[in-house]
Amino acid sequence: MKTFDLSLYVIADPSVRGKYPLTEVVLRSLEGGATMIQLRDKHQTTRAMIETAKLLLAMAQQFHVPLIINDRVDVALAVNADGVHLGDD
Repeated sequence: MKTFDLSLYVIADPSVRGKYPLTEVVLRSLEGGATMIQLRDKHQTTRAMIETAKLLLAMAQQFHVPLIINDRVDVALAVNADGVHLGDD
């Protein structure tokens, strides 16, 4: 089983970003030392979420940081993410 460094765990959610695009927020987080990125998006279509996940995965891989997907096993499998966060429900 893989172990992860959770010391700077970033939850990337497009619905709570400020004036910056999600990709810029994630890039700045990675440059600042993020050790884990989680894509959380309750509003995008599956296709749009897969496209977003692909972009974030490519960015995370450049920094050797894992990307996990919130609650969407199908999206995680489609992009070969490093894991899935499953909530209580």
